[in-house]
Amino acid sequence: MKLLCFHVAGQDFGVPIAAVKETIPERPLTRLFLVPSFVAGLINLRGEVVAVIDLAQLLALEGNGSDGGRRAPPKNIIILRASLLAGVRDPRHAANRPAAGLIVDRLDGVRDVTDGDVRPPPPTLAAEPAGYLDGVVAAAREDGPPRPLLVLAPERVLGSHHLTPYRRELR
Repeated sequence: MKLLCFHVAGQDFGVPIAAVKETIPERPLTRLFLVPSFVAGLINLRGEVVAVIDLAQLLALEGNGSDGGRRAPPKNIIILRASLLAGVRDPRHAANRPAAGLIVDRLDGVRDVTDGDVRPPPPTLAAEPAGYLDGVVAAAREDGPPRPLLVLAPERVLGSHHLTPYRRELR
């Protein structure tokens, strides 16, 4: 399986490339009121209004705080396909529409992994964060020992009970 790899708050993640519509540089967001802090805001993506989720906030990840007071580097937004949403009437049509965006610190390219490389999340991981994962891969790195690559299950992230009050039917 091909994974789009990215970095969020000191953690390495991957998401199946089939779930990704596109990636874009971070752009100004329209902030919303009366929503949790992990709903970063809305963007206009070629005429489609797309909700953007701050993945670090949703997953309660703390940043590494290593910016030393400097301006944070620009981030990226991964646009997920609407066909991942539960209750989509026409998945073929929804595959070309954006479901939501995820703010990530940086993109790290595409990596091929075999299904046999993906291990279940460790049993010591709490149920909620483990529920957002398809598993963990030991990812080789050029600059050191392998690091865990957390394989995110985007359909479970979008189906999170935290987002249920904000979900509407896709037209």
